[in-house]
Amino acid sequence: MAMTPSRSSNPFNLPPLKDRLVEICSTYFKFGYTTFGGPSAHIAILYDDIVVKRQWLASDQFTELFAICQALPGPASTELAYSLSLVRSGFLCSIVAFLLWSIPGAIIMTAAGVLIGNIKAGIPLWATRLEQGLASAAIGLVALAAYRMSTALATDKLTRSLALVAGSVSVLYTAPWLLPVMMIAGGVISYIHDGILAPLATSWREKREARKTELGKLKDEKDLEQGQVVKDSELDDALEESGADVAGVETSAEKMSNVHGSIRNRGGKTEIDIAEELSDDIKTDDTSRKAFSYSKKLGFVFFLIFLSLLIAAILVRALIPSSTTAEYGQLVSTFYFVGSIIFGGGPVIIPLLKTYTVDSGWMTDQQFLVGLALIQSLPGPNFNFACFLGAVAMVNANQSGIAGAILCYLAIFFPGLILKNAIIPFWQFVREHKSVKMVFRGVNACALGLVFSATWLLWIQTNTMGGSSGYHAVIASAAFVASGYLDIPAPLVIVLGGGMGAIEYAVHDK
Repeated sequence: MAMTPSRSSNPFNLPPLKDRLVEICSTYFKFGYTTFGGPSAHIAILYDDIVVKRQWLASDQFTELFAICQALPGPASTELAYSLSLVRSGFLCSIVAFLLWSIPGAIIMTAAGVLIGNIKAGIPLWATRLEQGLASAAIGLVALAAYRMSTALATDKLTRSLALVAGSVSVLYTAPWLLPVMMIAGGVISYIHDGILAPLATSWREKREARKTELGKLKDEKDLEQGQVVKDSELDDALEESGADVAGVETSAEKMSNVHGSIRNRGGKTEIDIAEELSDDIKTDDTSRKAFSYSKKLGFVFFLIFLSLLIAAILVRALIPSSTTAEYGQLVSTFYFVGSIIFGGGPVIIPLLKTYTVDSGWMTDQQFLVGLALIQSLPGPNFNFACFLGAVAMVNANQSGIAGAILCYLAIFFPGLILKNAIIPFWQFVREHKSVKMVFRGVNACALGLVFSATWLLWIQTNTMGGSSGYHAVIASAAFVASGYLDIPAPLVIVLGGGMGAIEYAVHDK
């Protein structure tokens, strides 16, 4: 008799580890080289590939994870990419996915910090136009992702209104604390609407309908009292007809009883036997792949690790005196602290990093700006900027630039990822509860509003560097149509947008 694997050893029906690694590598390898355009474009690319094409999870699950990433400190798009691979294939595969997502850009930023950290020249114009072409294509993909997400998440007046308000607020105000506050406010509003106001309105309508029904019955009784009754002859005829009908029903019932009896006894099997066979079929066919999960206790352990390291970083920063020459202890504690307190991702982290690196004397303002311009032209997370800063800081201190880059890379990414590990099991445990679904309706709607607002914010950022805004609008529109209606892969669309940016330089600027 053939041995079958125990479900207790693989409760999620996951494929073998080798197959999961192959799937993750084939999915994430290209992201490290094609995710231009910043966090907003990253969200659009992930949604198109993971949800629309590969269907790893539903749209509402994707948006919930995205909303949680926005409400947590750290790089939101990187945390989302990590989370998608974690719930799909487990811890090891999620680490591989993170490395594939971030390493290519990190290597370039490290090399730049070690080799050209003291460069004095600015970024050439051709590189600026190339970056604008990439960003313009990303705008079209972000708009497409927002539209697709809206068809599943903004389906009534409440969710559409929340998305509109959240998008408008994020366009007008850029305070980092606004993102988690809007998520919480959206969840509270949807809970009040779905859990309190909607049931009250339904109860009121039911009572009104019951009152109308009661009034109708009273009116009918009053009409009967006034003599509107059936004549005796008509009543006799009606009784005779009903008697015939009853006889026909009895005959039909006997026939059906005979048929049912034959079915019950067919093949010598009873109804109980058939029911047991169906139950067995259901149990043996329950082999669908489920989302990877783990205990809430382990999630709490991850949170304790995050908190302990944060306290250690704060103590190191407090105990080691500040110096214009960077040291490894200061470097690691500073970047871990920054990664633990930053909400809003890359755009918010720039001024804080400038304060801790330039104002501390670890590098010059010109060196910082060169690295900033370079990271905006590369694929992958903006937090790879830490590799450049760590390398420059340690080279200026006559230490190993490569070691400084690696330490900063680990220090700034680790807080957000370990905190996401802590949140995932609690999210999976509560998301199916009725009250939590009410909350996530509002949270998802606000997250959708942020995606819509990202389209406008990315447009403003792209056109502040000059060039033809009309031409950039053409690139964005072409990207929207190419990915949404011609089924051209999003990474290829980004690359083609960069080519159109190079054409702008060759025609108008050269």
